[in-house]
Amino acid sequence: MRFTIPVALILLTFISPLAAGAESGYATVFLYHKFNEPVSPSTSISTEEFEAQLRYLKDNRYNVIGLPELVSLIKDKAEIPPKTVALTIDDGYRSFYSHAFPLLRKYGFPFTVFLYMEAVGRYPDYMTADELADIMKYDKATLGNHSYSHQRLARPPEGMTREDYLQLIEDDLARSEKRFGKLLGYRPALYAFPYGEYNKEYVEMLKKHGYSAAFTQDPAAIGVFSDPYLLPRYASVGSWAKMEKFTEFLSTEPLDVEIMYPPYGLLDENPPGRIEGRIANLGIYRNPGIYVSELGWIRPEINPERETIRAGVEQRLKREVNRIGFTAVNAETGRKATFFYMIILR
Repeated sequence: MRFTIPVALILLTFISPLAAGAESGYATVFLYHKFNEPVSPSTSISTEEFEAQLRYLKDNRYNVIGLPELVSLIKDKAEIPPKTVALTIDDGYRSFYSHAFPLLRKYGFPFTVFLYMEAVGRYPDYMTADELADIMKYDKATLGNHSYSHQRLARPPEGMTREDYLQLIEDDLARSEKRFGKLLGYRPALYAFPYGEYNKEYVEMLKKHGYSAAFTQDPAAIGVFSDPYLLPRYASVGSWAKMEKFTEFLSTEPLDVEIMYPPYGLLDENPPGRIEGRIANLGIYRNPGIYVSELGWIRPEINPERETIRAGVEQRLKREVNRIGFTAVNAETGRKATFFYMIILR
């Protein structure tokens, strides 16, 4: 995923998921938050739905791997095995420890929990230090950083100078890493953006701090071409936690968008004038589309020689955050392929 141009969500006509899912070359990463908390439907999944997903992965022989292994495959440009899946959990709620952790051990699956560092070991709804220590006894568990304050750090506060904004990110990372080390005894290598929001300066700060990868909430799969600091995940919450959506996501390929405009992160010009993406091997796809969360579907112009799809956008965007998506159907496999990224108004 070589970022240079942002584009928001694209919803193509859904094709039927293929039976057992993908035959080659990509990974699907799922994101969870709370478990068995019906008062939080937008962030919770029931134990029954969660176990049904784990059973489906087991029965259909999916290759469930840990994030460190997946990140190594991407950085080494190694082939991703067929039907590869990774499981992640954000925040560190106690409901994960009570309801999900026993099931993950039962099925023998690896997982990664990204910890909201101000909260864990302190606040009642979050895991205690003893519970985190118990999780680390499971040799297939990985813990990552999910910031100290869980602020929307990708949105610079109004009136703040660039220098003060960079210091804000720096301070949050330093505090989270210090507390991570105090609780767990080592430095985290993986990071998940709070609210899934990111920009270029934020990404560069993570690289400066030595993180090997970072994860968004952009709904797409991962290929060896994916940017290791902008790895997408499907949030399995609410209606997206249903088995129909779960299998659909497993059957959706990543789309290799080599160049896009506008670039991801903070928007330099509003209106952007155009949304454009260069798609590797565009000739193998049919029905390419562009979607912007604020604008909906936009019919693209297709340039087969340049392998680009393009749509003019002359109206000023109003939403502070938009996702842009490129979508198509792989004519060779019959599967939908997607790529999403985020733009943020200054």
